[in-house]
Amino acid sequence: MDFEEMMKELEKIVNRLESEDISLEESIKLFEKGVELYKKCREILQKEQLKIIDVLQELEGDEDDSR
Repeated sequence: MDFEEMMKELEKIVNRLESEDISLEESIKLFEKGVELYKKCREILQKEQLKIIDVLQELEGDEDDSR
């Protein structure tokens, strides 16, 4: 499952938790699934952030070399 799919699934979970009359047990299962999806999404974003930082540092290095 990619990032966008996980975000859509998280949105569905939130909508179900907010709008449906579901049992406590089902609510807890949905909450647990949501937390796991959140962690995976956060991990992906952190990895992508590191890539962006690396690219920016390379760019800064290139600019320093050209001076």
